[in-house]
Amino acid sequence: MSQAIKKVTQAESNALGFSPVQIQALLFTYYTRSDVATIGNFANSIGTTHVTAVKIVNGLVRQGLITKTQKPEDRRVTLLCLTEEGKETVSKLKHWGHSLEEALHPISDEALANFELGLGAIISAMEKRGHLVVSEPCLGCIHFCPNTGDADAPHYCKLIQKYLSHESSLQACPEHTSSFEI
Repeated sequence: MSQAIKKVTQAESNALGFSPVQIQALLFTYYTRSDVATIGNFANSIGTTHVTAVKIVNGLVRQGLITKTQKPEDRRVTLLCLTEEGKETVSKLKHWGHSLEEALHPISDEALANFELGLGAIISAMEKRGHLVVSEPCLGCIHFCPNTGDADAPHYCKLIQKYLSHESSLQACPEHTSSFEI
């Protein structure tokens, strides 16, 4: 199954002029909350070393798709941000991974539901063992306190001790800790 997924994503990526990991870097930067869209979190999300993640990101920086800045609170941390050209590129990625989705259409709803439950259990077990990083939006996180701030930043994260805008709370966070048990 992993070979088929790799083959499909490689073909779709080639058609767009990128490697699959470059597309993952662009999507990570787009969907991850700006204060945690770091090279270290990107490396963890794709299961690679920091050095490899830097090489991937630097290629996208050279192409003018991503910028890197130091985090003001900790200059050792590098934040990632899409440029305008990077945002345009991400908007063209709407159909990336579509071939995998199409492969699921002939499968019955019951079989898909059972598959989803089993896959969820595997993902949960892999995450608990530290083999997988799952990024999720704030809702459902044990650190999330909704509607405790003002209109501009209504939500609070106890982990980073910071108020968040509603838009930020909808983006993925690699530090998400689910309040639900699977």
